[in-house]
Amino acid sequence: MNFKVSPASAAEAREEIRTYLASELECAPADIQTKVIYNTELPWVDGRKQTCYLVEWTVANGPDGVAMAGPYTYTLPDVSMAEAKRLGTLHEWRQQLINLYAGAEIVAHARLTQPLVDVPDPTRTRLLLEALQNPTAPRVAVRCSVREFVRIGTDEYYIFNGDWVHNPHFSYSPTFGFKPRKPDPTLQLPAEEDIRIVPHKFLTPVPAVGADGALPGEEVSFIMVKNGQVVDASCSPLARSVVNKVAMFYFLGKENGPFAITVS
Repeated sequence: MNFKVSPASAAEAREEIRTYLASELECAPADIQTKVIYNTELPWVDGRKQTCYLVEWTVANGPDGVAMAGPYTYTLPDVSMAEAKRLGTLHEWRQQLINLYAGAEIVAHARLTQPLVDVPDPTRTRLLLEALQNPTAPRVAVRCSVREFVRIGTDEYYIFNGDWVHNPHFSYSPTFGFKPRKPDPTLQLPAEEDIRIVPHKFLTPVPAVGADGALPGEEVSFIMVKNGQVVDASCSPLARSVVNKVAMFYFLGKENGPFAITVS
């Protein structure tokens, strides 16, 4: 990731991405095709307006993707062009990419300017894992483990691997929220490899466990936590598999906007 002045034109942005990728992918610049698909001036994390370019790129007989040329140059190595377009409508996937790249910039800036960015406190981490997997709570994280951690200033962000099981020993109403149906709402879970989940939205009455043993819940793949509080992702099921690859960037970019594209 290279911090610098934004390109002055689309042609300069295309050339910048070509040069960047030739170095990153160790291929000849002539083998890389680039096309600017969007450019706009956005408020950036430094508080100033910055011109940003989204650039589609393809390598002859190789990978493809969408890169960012702006206050820095970067491409998300695990997200192909087709996957990027699964992030929503034309407006939405551009917005999602802008936010993802902003999240990447926030992480890189923190690593350059403050110590212990990637070093979580082991006691806090253990307590968080215990809270997420608490079998007496209305929802319980299963297949749960730490994937990523980053500290931005005094804020702590975690990405956990995991899915949610919704505890059928609780009832729910919009007026009273979740209430235990019995004195001990502890959910007895099978072994991790035997857990099966049927789709169920969290803020609705929780059904009983199915006759086949499947548990109501959500297979979300990742769980976002900021300062000890779960932050639910609102991306579509189609986009979730893509966002799952870059969950921390998604988390930070979404929270630290505004990186807003104006709909014309």
